[in-house]
Amino acid sequence: DYRHSAVLMSCRSKAEIIAKDETEQNIRALLNLGHTFGHALETETGFSNKLLHGEAISIGICLAFDLSLQLGLCSESDTERTRKHFSSIGLPTYLTDVDNIDWKPSRILTHMHSDKKMQNGKINFILAKGIGKSFIARNINMKNVHIVIEQAIQQR
Repeated sequence: DYRHSAVLMSCRSKAEIIAKDETEQNIRALLNLGHTFGHALETETGFSNKLLHGEAISIGICLAFDLSLQLGLCSESDTERTRKHFSSIGLPTYLTDVDNIDWKPSRILTHMHSDKKMQNGKINFILAKGIGKSFIARNINMKNVHIVIEQAIQQR
């Protein structure tokens, strides 16, 4: 079925990228799209079954697109298309999709500052200029991140 083919294609693509950049100096970092947000969300939920890794990354990718949109890097249509895709396959796309969690922007930001991918006191984000056009962003104003998280807590 199509899911099996999609998983195989994804695994092959990931393996090719890892082989080209084994020490994550360049292109391999792009595989972390959504992970800066997602790992903070997982930490906030205590790595429990309230939010599985794939669910956290789904929301994280949507938040990365939201931040990209807010910064004027990508279009609203790409942001919505990403969210609709994840939603269509049953993944959460908003923080409000996760029940019984009292999300606090300050706590999520604290978790982000503990991320292993920080460099020189700055959080590295993988953002998007469009679908399939991700890049490493190193100097993001955390006020913008706070706003995106606040909006995500209230959205649906």
